[in-house]
Amino acid sequence: MWLTRLTNPSPNRRRILTLGLVLAGTPACPAETPSDGDTANDDDGTNSASPTGGSTPTPTVMTSGNPTPTVMTSGSTMGDDTTADSSTGATFFGVDMGGAGGGVCDVFAQDCPEGDKCMPWAADGGQSWNSTTCSPVVDNPGQTGDPCTVEGSAVSGIDDCDVGTMCYNVSAETNTGTCFELCGGSENNPTCDEGLCAVYNDGNLPLCLQDCDPILQDCNDQLCLASPSANGFVCILDSLPGSVGDYGAPCEFVNTCDPGYFCAVSSIVAGCLNPSGCCAEFCDLSLPDPTSQCTGAPQGEECQPWYGMEVPPPGYEHVGFCGIPN
Repeated sequence: MWLTRLTNPSPNRRRILTLGLVLAGTPACPAETPSDGDTANDDDGTNSASPTGGSTPTPTVMTSGNPTPTVMTSGSTMGDDTTADSSTGATFFGVDMGGAGGGVCDVFAQDCPEGDKCMPWAADGGQSWNSTTCSPVVDNPGQTGDPCTVEGSAVSGIDDCDVGTMCYNVSAETNTGTCFELCGGSENNPTCDEGLCAVYNDGNLPLCLQDCDPILQDCNDQLCLASPSANGFVCILDSLPGSVGDYGAPCEFVNTCDPGYFCAVSSIVAGCLNPSGCCAEFCDLSLPDPTSQCTGAPQGEECQPWYGMEVPPPGYEHVGFCGIPN
């Protein structure tokens, strides 16, 4: 499954970095997007929101040197192939956030020869999409929302979905998933017919995903976490379903914590001794005493605005995170 690294909240907007801390609105780990693996473990990425634009603060992410989150495929263990390229940016859940793609084609522009489509894939044989390639389009290809099948693995870049879509949330047992819309437009001005454009893995994995509320965690069997490239939160697969990921649990990727938690840098989580980070809680700023929701309140944690001093996107004014103030 794909995993994303930690991000940290802070009062100021900052970039999300792989294995590096970037304080934006809140501390959080990078999100890891699953390649081919269990359906429950394959992260399609996060819900596409709107272009980052750089105007809204985002949670700080810890990744392996990359400022963008890296996504891991399902079936991987935390720590395996967590970053695509430590020189590019932060890594989130096996998915790198931001940055320019390094493949032979442009997923946004779909500039492959006629009969082919530009697809994210694992050029190094690993478990996360770290490049792009031109793959053949099958006859009668699947459309967004249709069931699909991948060849080899979820990160092979070969499936039976149409141009501008990819087979995501793939089951390792059956190699089947669902056709997801890939972002159109350009990296600076991404577009989605539905949902938000969330760009992972150094620009190689731009997915249109459903937006959500991190307080309500309204993603059914997925997690609602901050989008690496858009001002908002999106639904992303749980890379380690069934594992213990509640308050204070050691983590390395955003999507390895339980619903309602996110992987935060160790400095904001009371008693966290794991260098990679620990699971921290979201909190509701609209409540009379929001800090009362924080398990670590007795040790100095407070409920703080996820977007810090910046104006949050509409609908996210109530979103906060529990953490020790910087």
